[in-house]
Amino acid sequence: MTTPNDLDKLGLKNIKKINYNLSYDELFELEKAMNEGRVSSNGTFMVDTGIFTGRSPKDKYFVKQDPSQKYIAWGKINQPISKELFDKLLAKAKAQLSGKEIFIQDAYCGASKSSRKNVRFVTEVAWQAHFVKNMFIRPKSEADFDQEPDFIVYNASKAKVENWKELGLHSETCVMFNVTTKEQVIVNTWYGGEMKKGMFSMMNYFLPLKGMAAMHCSANTDVNGKNTAIF
Repeated sequence: MTTPNDLDKLGLKNIKKINYNLSYDELFELEKAMNEGRVSSNGTFMVDTGIFTGRSPKDKYFVKQDPSQKYIAWGKINQPISKELFDKLLAKAKAQLSGKEIFIQDAYCGASKSSRKNVRFVTEVAWQAHFVKNMFIRPKSEADFDQEPDFIVYNASKAKVENWKELGLHSETCVMFNVTTKEQVIVNTWYGGEMKKGMFSMMNYFLPLKGMAAMHCSANTDVNGKNTAIF
């Protein structure tokens, strides 16, 4: 497989191997080889996400800065942090992902060209790449995807924020966003939905500023591709 032509912008060091935009079958074989879960009786791959079977809402943070702070509904869920703290934990996530075999998956969030964001997901776990490949809209080809991503998600689920009390956080887990630099950092949660729901949170930020409403749904068609059902 080829690699992104702007890989250096990720800020990762000494990457052992890059699994870039692998197919479902390729990811499935790596999931099994890496013993990330087990295959069910009907052939699907099952994983254990640990203590998090859903989001960790008390650990969600946004950098408080202009102009985005005017458009975020601050509260118990959308909590403010400084840019300095975000950068510190972004560096922690990048350190976790460096020196490893990693997975990079490019996908679209948003159904139309006027609404969609080009998102790059970076993980060190095969099934997480499989998850976002299934959850988001896939480019028809590598050439079809704009190589300059609109948003980057760093999923360092194997890392922990050991000094969380010192940093003023709620736990050793964090899900953080910087709207200005268009980055998400995930630390110490294996719940795949943090990637999906994180990007939906950002779409709920960006789209209203363009006079558009976001809808969280999927669209399935019949075998002929004519009749569509929205879920």
